[in-house]
Amino acid sequence: MKIKTMIVALVAMLLLAACATTGPKPLSPAQIAAVACPQINLAMTQLTAFNAVAEANPATKAFATKANADLIAAQPTIAAVCAAGATVTATNVQALAQQALPALGTIVGTLPLPPTQQAQVQGALVLAETAMGLAGVVEQQIQAAKSAVPAAASSVGK
Repeated sequence: MKIKTMIVALVAMLLLAACATTGPKPLSPAQIAAVACPQINLAMTQLTAFNAVAEANPATKAFATKANADLIAAQPTIAAVCAAGATVTATNVQALAQQALPALGTIVGTLPLPPTQQAQVQGALVLAETAMGLAGVVEQQIQAAKSAVPAAASSVGK
């Protein structure tokens, strides 16, 4: 009886040890893109649409012109990962995470977006950064951009 108990305990310990060594596998670059790109494309669409309206308004034209330049600068990095038929590599996913997400976060913080739209865009970007294994990149850029914008300009869209 003691031998059976010891064998069962040994088997249980081996199973637990096996479970502990086979942790979650990291996502491939294509899997990361499959989760992150729809959110990034949604954010780009919303920012582009809002920016077009902001450029037409003399009160927000200066912010919108800068945001438009930033959107155009981010597009090649985003397209390298998110365009239909793109060859997704670890290098271009890393560039997306290090260049495009912070740039989009800065744009969100700079433009006088209505609170609901800002929350939608920010949520999409946070979901994308989570898929990439990042935490707080977008929020840091939004807060940095907001602190750099004069108080009078930040109340334009409200």
